[in-house]
Amino acid sequence: MEPSPAVITLLLVFWLKIVSPSLSSIEADDVFSSVSKMEDLVHQEKKLVDTVDSFLIEAKQRLAIVEDYVTTYRQAIKGELNSAWLVANPVDAYHLIKRFTVDWRTTEQILRDVSITSNDACNHVMMLRDKSVFAESHDLHGAAIALIRLQDTYKLNVTALADGRYTGVDQSKEQVFQSLQDLSSRDCFFIARHAFADGYYDTALEWGEAALRQLAREEDNVGPTTEILGYEIKHFMNYASIVHDDVLEKKGPLGMHWQTNSNPVNKKLFRSGSSEKYESLSEQKFTPKLYQQQSEDEQNESYERLCRGEKLRTVKIDASLRCHLVTRGHPALLLQPAKVEQQSLDPMIVVLHDLLTDHQTDILRQLAEPKLATSSHLGPDGTFIRSMIRTSKNAWLEENENASLPAIRRRMEIVTGLIYTPETASEHFQVANYGIGGLYKTHTDSTVNREDTDPWMLHIGDRIATLMVYLTDVEAGGATVFPNAGVTCWPRKGSAAFWWNLYKNGEPDLTTIHGACPVLHGSKWVSNKWIRQYDQMFVAKCGLHFLEKFDALVPHTRVYADMMSRN
Repeated sequence: MEPSPAVITLLLVFWLKIVSPSLSSIEADDVFSSVSKMEDLVHQEKKLVDTVDSFLIEAKQRLAIVEDYVTTYRQAIKGELNSAWLVANPVDAYHLIKRFTVDWRTTEQILRDVSITSNDACNHVMMLRDKSVFAESHDLHGAAIALIRLQDTYKLNVTALADGRYTGVDQSKEQVFQSLQDLSSRDCFFIARHAFADGYYDTALEWGEAALRQLAREEDNVGPTTEILGYEIKHFMNYASIVHDDVLEKKGPLGMHWQTNSNPVNKKLFRSGSSEKYESLSEQKFTPKLYQQQSEDEQNESYERLCRGEKLRTVKIDASLRCHLVTRGHPALLLQPAKVEQQSLDPMIVVLHDLLTDHQTDILRQLAEPKLATSSHLGPDGTFIRSMIRTSKNAWLEENENASLPAIRRRMEIVTGLIYTPETASEHFQVANYGIGGLYKTHTDSTVNREDTDPWMLHIGDRIATLMVYLTDVEAGGATVFPNAGVTCWPRKGSAAFWWNLYKNGEPDLTTIHGACPVLHGSKWVSNKWIRQYDQMFVAKCGLHFLEKFDALVPHTRVYADMMSRN
């Protein structure tokens, strides 16, 4: 019998508000926020399958004896349960006694053994679960949100994505990726409900339609359960359509916590007076606002467009950018100059190509991998929190952990010209690995509140500059973008992005607001080195004007050389 629409709607609302967990914060021990941890999960699943497979082989052998016992019995009675007839013949009576003694004892022992083996297998699985990586329900919810964000950010075709197929970001080459498995109708419906709960009303409708398409193709799924699923999806679509149109009518198509299509689902809403409004929404064109105050919506729109590889900077702005070799007068760079590619002059953002060797990048990854923990970020109240704004894991490395780290640090110092030691001059190496659709929404690296009275912060100063080294290539996505400057830096193993976070007077430069784009395909590892302000007073000198910026790498100076010689 078909469930009533009212019942389905009540169940849907209950699921969305109560059953579905909030993803505003994420668990400390999540798996989905790091590809490295998911690689561990692959090996974990192999161990689980091996355990279950061993149990199945042994169980099948024993159950074959049990099956033989059942077959012998059925053959003996020949389908008729006539007790007088079965014991009338002494041979049949003998077999009856034999089955109760020899055969049943053997069968009973086998059943006990199977139970023991099953318990052993369960205990082994529980041990693996307790001592190593294991995915939980919140990881599945996180993975669903990641797929939604990837589809939304990169404008992926939902029909193709449901079949496990999607295209890359690089327009210069044809990139098509295909998964090993597609998404079932239940998978698509699961994702649709998460999209709805997270405010992606337009995306929720797309995934709902994908669920119906997949259901129609799944010929094996025929029966009452499939019919109920079909009713659930259809009633979800009706409910989501009503909410979609209501949000569009009252709030518009886009906000920080919601988005809809520019046209309503219900065509009756195209009544007199409203049609012009919807047509104007459809015709609105995006205009980049570089070096201007951006609203959160405008900043997010620029962020996503840059992630997709769109050009926001004009030819005139980029005309003065150069690629050049830099020695800075330093003897270590005379034979191997730094390869500098300017991405922006205001603010100064450059890519330092081949800063580290493959061996050095691998060392940083290997040291960090066992120490990875879920990344946090500054919350509205100034404390560090975990949330879906930043989906990655990171680790901190001190120089004394490995003999290669001082050499890596010295290479960074020589190329950038800044002071990295003592500990007041720069922070430890931070290594981060991003997960499914791993990202970090737009933020600034400067952390010191002007009203901050923390003695340590007052002693070392704010983060004057950032050096971000890419430790892996990324097949698609994962760029570092600067919405206010219109800059996109693509990950390339061994290269680094460098920029100044502060004006020369120490105030934060908000044009350096940046974000890490979702990883569409592959694994992204980066290592950050944040340089603190006050130890740089002789190499990155203050300016005379309050809007004066650093516009180049620090030149080689005698003071810097003397400082370096003491380290």
